Amino acid sequence: MNFTGRRSGAILAIAMALAGGAYAEGVRQSPINIDKKDVVETHYQPHITATYQSNATLSVVNTYNPNRTPLVNKEWSTLRATPSGSSYIMVGNQQYDLLQFHFHTPSEHKVNEKGAPMEVHFVHLKTGALPCDPEALLVIGAMIKQDSDARGELSKIFDVRNLPQDSTQPALTITNFDLNKVLPKLDDSWRYSGSLTAPSTFTNCTAQGGSIDDQLSADIFPENVQWVVLTKQIGMSKRQIGAFQHLFEEGNSRETQPLNGRSVYRAHH
Repeated sequence: MNFTGRRSGAILAIAMALAGGAYAEGVRQSPINIDKKDVVETHYQPHITATYQSNATLSVVNTYNPNRTPLVNKEWSTLRATPSGSSYIMVGNQQYDLLQFHFHTPSEHKVNEKGAPMEVHFVHLKTGALPCDPEALLVIGAMIKQDSDARGELSKIFDVRNLPQDSTQPALTITNFDLNKVLPKLDDSWRYSGSLTAPSTFTNCTAQGGSIDDQLSADIFPENVQWVVLTKQIGMSKRQIGAFQHLFEEGNSRETQPLNGRSVYRAHH
């Protein structure tokens, strides 16, 4: 293997992705299947460090709006948790602020065509950017497996007896939530340039590829996301996974999308 050549190719691919703009022609859509045999091994991806709140208050909502006209299918909705306070990650020297995290069932990403019962996405915005700016978003994804011994921080959400069924129900408030106890090691990850996996609903910018209905009709979502998919899965109990799946009985995951020549990089420090 010519490692120098691989590194140069990685830099070129990233530069081309950055030059492509946020709302291209559907050439870098997400999620994807990560084929391990095609992954580019690299030690040159930026180091990621998290400064997350250890006692955050979460506001948890179900984003499905049954009263919207025209109705948007429940599959494009989720259970979204917005934390109080300031939490952020540093990717090299660049800061990204945590906006929210949310869930999908089954997992959106796959590894060698194999998925997991759920996936969590921590959505970050580049400090000083608008959500529609090119390369403004960085999403950390972690697959969630069934683990009968799981006693993780997510139990504070999924052990609640009555999760909100849709957006007409009040937000659920979770106190003393430690954001540091959800995700495994951040640097051991696959990274690639991609898109949102559902239509953009940001209200403070206009260049988001049209309305929700326009985005769904085109089946192209904003391509301004840097993805970090963690190699280690996290665990939730069968009952906890079932509580989420009960909200989205037909699932709320987008199917995997073509790579279209993109590279996926395996980072480990």
